[in-house]
Amino acid sequence: MSSRLKFLFPILILLVLSACKVQQKAKRKDLKVNKTEYLIEQITRNEFKFEHLSLKAGVQLYQNDKKTPFKANIRIRRDSLIWVSITPALGIEVARVMITRDSVKVMNRIDRNYFIGDYEYINKRFNLELEFNTIQAILVGNAIAFEHDEKVTLSIDKEKYYLGNLKKRKAKNIDEKPQRIDKQKEEVVSLWVDQNTFKVSNFIFSDLTANRFLTGNYEEFETIDNQSLPSVLNFDFQSEKPAKVNLQYSKVSLEGPLKFSFNISSKYEQVFY
Repeated sequence: MSSRLKFLFPILILLVLSACKVQQKAKRKDLKVNKTEYLIEQITRNEFKFEHLSLKAGVQLYQNDKKTPFKANIRIRRDSLIWVSITPALGIEVARVMITRDSVKVMNRIDRNYFIGDYEYINKRFNLELEFNTIQAILVGNAIAFEHDEKVTLSIDKEKYYLGNLKKRKAKNIDEKPQRIDKQKEEVVSLWVDQNTFKVSNFIFSDLTANRFLTGNYEEFETIDNQSLPSVLNFDFQSEKPAKVNLQYSKVSLEGPLKFSFNISSKYEQVFY
């Protein structure tokens, strides 16, 4: 390294560090002046938008001290239909799921049976009151929507925006579950939002009356059609039957239309839950 470069190098380092400090101060100031309505508007503007979406994912399921790896082929027609094909390592489909706004269909190829019903099936399986819009948002890293008539709290937590409908005694940090403070309020949504991208980085979806929680964490965002989509998704279901699910998207396509075949063999037996 020449003497001139040796002289310039520490100066460059100081300039970079100074710029970082100035930028952090500016961010902190901006966080204080932003209003809840503005933040929700920015989150909506930066959500992942699509008409047709095809995702291939590697999945790891952790339940009862057992790890189960498999692959999933996910297809979504925005706001109307979610289709999932589940395949183990051998490559033979073992199950297929199709969810619409008011129905749930599950085909079990191993036991040669099928289920057709409503969201009560999902609610029992996951012990949470999940609906179509919530499931769709979770799969693409968009924010779980708040009710139009509820009050949403805005604050700052570890350089991230915090939005939640839990009054006053909200969750203090990403690792802490919200405290039960309102027995009449069942569903509580807590969101942690990146201050630069306005993308959700973490969330907690809670049913405080039954002590049930779904936590989510999004990592490794990729640019798809000039939009930001998480490629690693981690979910933790805390209830009577706890489970953890990790997804890693390997292929993403916005091309459509897509096929959502769900042909049930006449030899399959219908089951009821």
